[in-house]
Amino acid sequence: MLFVHIADNHLGYRQYNLDDREKDIYKAFKTCIDQILEIRPDVVLHCGDLFNDIRPPVRALKVAMQGFKKLKEKGIKVYIVAGNHETPRRESEDTPISLFRDYVHILNGYDVIDGEIFLCGTRFHRKSKREKILEKLKEFEVKAKSYNKRILMLHQGVNPYLPYDYEIELFDLPKFNYYALGHVHSRILERVNEGILAYSGSTEIIYRNEYENYKKEGKGFYLVDYSKNELDLSDIEKINIECREFVEVNIKDEKSLNEAINTIKKCKDKPVVYGKIKKEFKPLFDLISNKILINKAVLVDDEFVNINDNLDIEAIDIKKTLIEYANKQGVDGNLVLELYKCLLTNDDWKHLLQNYYNSKFRG
Repeated sequence: MLFVHIADNHLGYRQYNLDDREKDIYKAFKTCIDQILEIRPDVVLHCGDLFNDIRPPVRALKVAMQGFKKLKEKGIKVYIVAGNHETPRRESEDTPISLFRDYVHILNGYDVIDGEIFLCGTRFHRKSKREKILEKLKEFEVKAKSYNKRILMLHQGVNPYLPYDYEIELFDLPKFNYYALGHVHSRILERVNEGILAYSGSTEIIYRNEYENYKKEGKGFYLVDYSKNELDLSDIEKINIECREFVEVNIKDEKSLNEAINTIKKCKDKPVVYGKIKKEFKPLFDLISNKILINKAVLVDDEFVNINDNLDIEAIDIKKTLIEYANKQGVDGNLVLELYKCLLTNDDWKHLLQNYYNSKFRG
């Protein structure tokens, strides 16, 4: 069997609230669909966050519908699990991917492909629902025992791959041959539990700090050849697509100014610019503003940084900062982060505290 592993398209996302960046997101998804149609795999495994919001814009729904319709017309079956961005806060609400039941199989259980491949998966579970996902994983492990080929689909943060915001530990995973994961936007591919753990990454740059990994590992999806009994890293191919470039500048003199200008002029499309610009060179740099999509560089003096409306908030890891600050105050940083999430999502924070202190005292 030949299958595609893809995730984290975030259709509808508008980075910096720009139409161009929303269009980039759609373009990346459409390019992936076109490449999948050329490859003609047997199955596509989509591991969540197809959309960026529980109520995606009409255009995002239309783009997704058109893409899945093309796959179905070519006889390519799609399995999908709901990610955190499309999982409703209340269980009584429905996920937007339910609109595509005629085109995709929404996996919240298991299926058997070609009579030999056990495929299972479930929607995103918040850390406060950890016990539920552990029950699911145990159930999958039991039901998969009679199969030699086993694939697990999840949209979860796994420690240590998302150390500041994970829901499950690496040792929580049952022994499967391939872990098809979504949620982490950087590509990760390595051997775990005698199988292969894979985060396919996002298909476009959702946050600026993903650009470095994009230049190193690319963006797109994985193509997996599962025709042999044993699955090896060599059976997995990275299928890459092009994303808009992000150019870091550090303009402090005429030489660095000219270097930045030349780099920007070589970009295929207008890039996003970030970094630092010494105040006196800002007027000269503005002369090429028509070649830049958006300038997020910070103006600096000789000895300090001016905080202004160009400050790139995306460069700040809020969750990491919150945890580190809490720990320095002698409070469990992970607990503070979970309480913060509960306040955002209207989850039961009292239940979270009760479970935390019960487990603490039992330990």
